[in-house]
Amino acid sequence: MSARAQVKGLAMDAAADSGESTSKPTEPTCWSEVIPMQRIVIFLFGLLLGGGLMASVPPGKAHDDLTGGLASPENHPLLLHMTTVDSWRGATGLEFARAMMKIGHPVAVFLNLDAVRLALRTGEQEKKTSMPQVPREIIADLIRGGAIVLICQPCLSELGVKLDDIVPGVQLGSPGYLENFVFADNVRTLTW
Repeated sequence: MSARAQVKGLAMDAAADSGESTSKPTEPTCWSEVIPMQRIVIFLFGLLLGGGLMASVPPGKAHDDLTGGLASPENHPLLLHMTTVDSWRGATGLEFARAMMKIGHPVAVFLNLDAVRLALRTGEQEKKTSMPQVPREIIADLIRGGAIVLICQPCLSELGVKLDDIVPGVQLGSPGYLENFVFADNVRTLTW
């Protein structure tokens, strides 16, 4: 007989000698003492509790409509923050901005750091077969389509570029002016 069983037996004998009732069930002290039926009840209770919590939390809105159309895209502007000088990466980000603009989202693009070179009027910009246009052409199309394209003035100075070297229609993005786009209602900002 195990030591535990002996202690339990002595405790029961002592209770019997004192006149106390020994029919009171004892609580399990560890998981291995829980009988299978109790385990099933605990599992079902957890399942019920988890399901209740999931049902009580309202669903998110980001992925509710997987068809891709917001009811009012004009109220959901996009600010695309570009930092790359890589022609293919830049074109990919700018193409995304163009696609959002075609859907109806107001679009602003901020060319920052090395990305100011994407807006140079001249100079080589690599064009891969997957790119319909080079970045400077996409920037010009975005401006013609109504997008606002801003450029970092200190970055121009640092790179030795003048505003006359940039695609027409690109605006200097001073902090006060840029603030209007960063903190606009419902704006979504992506960095590329």
